[in-house]
Amino acid sequence: MLWPLAPAVPAQAGRRPPFAQVLGRIWRPGVVVGLQGIGFAALGAFFPLYFLAKGWEGAGYGLTCFGVGFVAVRVLFGSLPDRIGGAPVALVSLLVEAVGQALLWLAPGPEVAMAGALLTGMGCSMVFPAMGLEAVRRVPVHLRGTAIGGFAAFQDLAYGVTGPLAGWIADHFGHAQVFLVGGVAAALGAAITLRLRDGGSTPAFRAESTR
Repeated sequence: MLWPLAPAVPAQAGRRPPFAQVLGRIWRPGVVVGLQGIGFAALGAFFPLYFLAKGWEGAGYGLTCFGVGFVAVRVLFGSLPDRIGGAPVALVSLLVEAVGQALLWLAPGPEVAMAGALLTGMGCSMVFPAMGLEAVRRVPVHLRGTAIGGFAAFQDLAYGVTGPLAGWIADHFGHAQVFLVGGVAAALGAAITLRLRDGGSTPAFRAESTR
């Protein structure tokens, strides 16, 4: 028998707030997960090209390092957001991702680049679930599906925009600069998360009547 993870939420009759109001509550966690996604997408798309441009071998091992870091952290620390809150977990994760991207940017050799890929994977792993928890906490229970849909769109948008933008950066400034941008994005995400952790305000809902 499969047990539900959470009690069922009864359908709510009457007017529902417009999506713009829901977005007003979740945009900060959404922006954070989008900024995290820049480094994620940059590594996935440009790590092999970076190695090729440097004349290094073993790019596939670097992608494996990323995957190992990502999965290991998710398995070992997946319950942390529920235990200590989403913002602290995301803050540490984004700082780890920023360090990983910095190692990729400055790597003097393939070993350092692979270490950067490992740290990037570890850092990216918990940002989505941690910020997802922060997003659903900001809306009433019956709007959590809408909130998660809007929240996930920020990450999808980051993935879609990163490829063309990173390609332009690589063509004009070199492949290493792609990871500089990823590191800056992760650091900016950490700064926004710090505000969330310190109790950044969210607007109140209007027109929530269910009559």
